Amino acid sequence: MTLNAFDQLPYGLQLATVFETGTYLARRWEEEDGVNLYHLPGGFFVELYYDTLAEELVRLRSFSSTEPLEDYAASVRLPEGWT
Repeated sequence: MTLNAFDQLPYGLQLATVFETGTYLARRWEEEDGVNLYHLPGGFFVELYYDTLAEELVRLRSFSSTEPLEDYAASVRLPEGWT
């Protein structure tokens, strides 16, 4: 599936696609929202925003650019001795 095709899906089908075919990569925090990053087979990424106060998914963001991935760089830990 391409990013464009994914973006055309209704929200519920987008969520189902992420959970069925996406690979979980990382989590970051944005205020009270936990943001989970997934990679999908079409080569694009999806962030799911989970509101911890409301205990529900509140939105998603899909993208193919690597720029938004910089938000996750602070949590990357490479093994000792890795070069």
